[in-house]
Amino acid sequence: MKKLTLLVFLAGTVGLMAAEKTETLRLEPGPNMTRAELHHVATVPNPNAVLVLCPGCNGSGEDLIRSPKWIAFAKQNRLGLVGLSFASPMPAIENGTGYYYASKGSGAKLLEGIRKIYGRDLPLLLYGFSGGAHFTSRFEEWNPVRVLSWCAYSAGWWDEPQQNPGSPPGIVACGDEDPRYGATLIYFKQGRAAGKPWQWVSLAKIGHQGSPELDEFVRDYFSAILSQSKTTSLWTDIDREEKVSGSEQAGQPSLTGWLPSESLFAEWRKLNAP
Repeated sequence: MKKLTLLVFLAGTVGLMAAEKTETLRLEPGPNMTRAELHHVATVPNPNAVLVLCPGCNGSGEDLIRSPKWIAFAKQNRLGLVGLSFASPMPAIENGTGYYYASKGSGAKLLEGIRKIYGRDLPLLLYGFSGGAHFTSRFEEWNPVRVLSWCAYSAGWWDEPQQNPGSPPGIVACGDEDPRYGATLIYFKQGRAAGKPWQWVSLAKIGHQGSPELDEFVRDYFSAILSQSKTTSLWTDIDREEKVSGSEQAGQPSLTGWLPSESLFAEWRKLNAP
């Protein structure tokens, strides 16, 4: 009996290790890039879209895509799963020519890699923290037609959002103890003033660090975007944390946010700390 139990344990361990095994696609770095790699993990055959997790400055997304929760989410929603691993010299990042700036070559590198991994172009979901938020926000501005939805969490500086009626829905988030909070909130308000369907998330008592609670909300938000069922979207007042009408949000767009489903409202209120 003990031998059987041990064999079952070992089989489960091997299966877990296999599920978390990642592969790496190495691309020729673009202008002002020192590394252009995409880590990916097998999820489902012929995915409908790809979830790209984007780590902090010059980081590797390999550990992010090893997360059992992200793997399960990708499988449940028939998504490919990719971890961004781009790098640039700090002077290039600071002068606006590094990989943070998707229009300068790094965005094309991501699309090239997606084609090589999956054999075709696929729509994207993007979730980036810190340096990854820089890349995510600029990628969706540069190529909005390829993005289903996105979340940019805590970047140090932002480009002013452009008027774009085809802008995909997204989340802009920051911890209220993060020095990047003011710049991030201004970016959100500029985007809403431009009519973009964004939601704001203010995280309580957290600095510049990852947030499992935000991760969970992002997964639920993306699931609502991907859902084929009829869902009712809604507008929210980001300070009063109340539902508002379409006419009310049109009157003061920078004070409001958009959720793709009413089912997210209670979760957002619990997470958000105005």
